Amino acid sequence: MADLDHWIDIAKQCKYLPENDLKKLCDYVCELLLEESNVQPVSTPVTVCGDIHGQFYDLEELFNTGGQVPDTSYVFMVSTGTIVL
Repeated sequence: MADLDHWIDIAKQCKYLPENDLKKLCDYVCELLLEESNVQPVSTPVTVCGDIHGQFYDLEELFNTGGQVPDTSYVFMVSTGTIVL
């Protein structure tokens, strides 16, 4: 998706996405998640993180400390399941 990198840059600047773009992003993420299996293989090395409760700035700090995706692999433990990046 061509706009994805642009949207990530906007978020990293702590700016809000326009509502229309945010809806497109949510639709795109939903499509990706529906394609994923509920069991994911995880290759080592991997950094295991606790639930960040949707806190974007905590996620940014984790990436600044541990390394950016895809250079570092992460597993996030969340109350509704596990997210693998």
